[in-house]
Amino acid sequence: MSDVLYEKLVKHWEEVTELPPQRVGPFTPFYKEITKRLKVMPWPAITIVSILFVFGIYLVFGSDIATLVSVLQRGF
Repeated sequence: MSDVLYEKLVKHWEEVTELPPQRVGPFTPFYKEITKRLKVMPWPAITIVSILFVFGIYLVFGSDIATLVSVLQRGF
């Protein structure tokens, strides 16, 4: 009895945990290259994206960024 239940559990577990390779159409090689690098060392990418994001916000808001930050800090 328990062997049948265990076999069903194992079969269901394999169905649930098995994932096919991710495909993103023609961008699949780029996706695989980017994710391969991000899995190993994400901090350089996070740092670069953060700096670009802050620079973009500065371009949009200019020196009013200090006011925006103050308003956001009061909200939290």
